[in-house]
Amino acid sequence: MLHPVGSLPPRVYWKRRLAGVGVVLVLAIVPVLLLTGGGQSEASGESTKPQTTSAAQTPQLDLVPAESLSPSTTAPSTSGPPGTSGASTTSPAATTGAPSTSAPPAGSAPPVACTDDVVAVTAGSTQPQWTTSAKPVFLMTITNAGTVPCTRDVGANQQEWGLFAGERRLWGSNDCQVEPSTKVQTLQPGQQITVQVEWSGLTSESSCQQPRERLAAGEYQLRARLGQVLSGNFTVVLR
Repeated sequence: MLHPVGSLPPRVYWKRRLAGVGVVLVLAIVPVLLLTGGGQSEASGESTKPQTTSAAQTPQLDLVPAESLSPSTTAPSTSGPPGTSGASTTSPAATTGAPSTSAPPAGSAPPVACTDDVVAVTAGSTQPQWTTSAKPVFLMTITNAGTVPCTRDVGANQQEWGLFAGERRLWGSNDCQVEPSTKVQTLQPGQQITVQVEWSGLTSESSCQQPRERLAAGEYQLRARLGQVLSGNFTVVLR
């Protein structure tokens, strides 16, 4: 092996041997390099890939540059005086005033007219007894007996008092009346209003042509009317 045998000079055989050894070494080293290099690359890829994915899924706010933060995160610096927050200035409680109870809601319908079945009329007097020479004051109390507000003409053109002895009519407030007035009024549920008239103590009749006489002492029946609504009897005592 150390002494080449052949017709050629010895150096030729040594060159051939060195070349063969070089080829063997190359063939032995290249696969090793390929295996070790690929493993490192694969390992490197595996180690960096999870890091990138983890950073995208769970960002850490303390690692985000300050200039990249949303302006909304600095909103507290524009809040009101100490003890208040910016949100409180736009809350419904801050922008909505106290509920109004003095006016009806916009678009609500006006009260309807009071029908006779919801109107109650009561006759009365300011005193339990009167002298025959007095000028008694008679009363009429009008009540809205319904459950909703309504309007009613309670003027003199709708009012009438009458004084009776049994079924005999002795006096009426509309006898000789001149230009009775109208007065439309809104009545709330249960509301009462009282109107009055002064009686001269004398008899009267609708034509206003008969002589008028003063009534004698005794008990008489007073009745009141508002439109078509009649009251019950109220006893008037003259003495």
